[in-house]
Amino acid sequence: MSLRIRDLHVSYGERRVLLGVDLDVPDGELTAVLGPNGSGKSTLAKVVARIARPSSGAVTVDGRDLHRLPRREHASLVAYVPQVSATPFDLTVRDMVMLGRTPHIGMRPRAQDHQIVERELERLRLRDLAARPMAELSGGQAQRVLVARALAQEPRVLILDEPTSALDLRYQVETLEVVRQVAADKSVAVLVVIHDLNHAAWFCGHSALLHEGRVLRAGRPAETFDAATLSQVYGLEIDVTHPAPGVVEVRPRSMSPSAARPAAADLEPVRASA
Repeated sequence: MSLRIRDLHVSYGERRVLLGVDLDVPDGELTAVLGPNGSGKSTLAKVVARIARPSSGAVTVDGRDLHRLPRREHASLVAYVPQVSATPFDLTVRDMVMLGRTPHIGMRPRAQDHQIVERELERLRLRDLAARPMAELSGGQAQRVLVARALAQEPRVLILDEPTSALDLRYQVETLEVVRQVAADKSVAVLVVIHDLNHAAWFCGHSALLHEGRVLRAGRPAETFDAATLSQVYGLEIDVTHPAPGVVEVRPRSMSPSAARPAAADLEPVRASA
């Protein structure tokens, strides 16, 4: 099973945000969605999560249109971790993770549901916080709880919108490694909106570079991370190196204080390859 996005258009009033996006998100790997602010990354995540509606186009899993499924069936297939999430009442960490089991349980949680919750608390190193109210957590701790809740849902498609934005370096690496392992073990299709190009290259088997609502390049990072394209899209001189086969490193080029940066208006438009 894979997530397929075809000819997706999204508008907010007069503002067109996504303009004919085509993307395949394969099972068992992470697919990074990259691009500067305003390129449509979070909107794409919200459409798959059914928080935003497309103007046209389709988002399918096994040929089923996600926007036509009953809500409960969609929730059993797709889990979503937003950038920020307000807790409406004072849940404990354990209770918040248990919410991930909602699509699968009836009147009350079963023994299996409790086992799954404990497994995810352990996996995300949250067991010591399990009885603590969400309101007492740091931003990074709360973000890990939301990832644990999504994994407890046992989805077939996992959508992560900047899941490491509030985490320190250790937990950024650990969280992405956990998600990568779950994707491989459970054949989950993972779409992750992320800003760190090196994390995308290291943890994600596939990537899609968005710019002004369109996919410019998509494929494996070692094949699609191109210095000229990245420099043009981000408005910054970027070097891309390949220190080993299949390994990509991205870094901004050193610039002297007097070096002039190109104005965005001076950049040539980048076209997606056929």
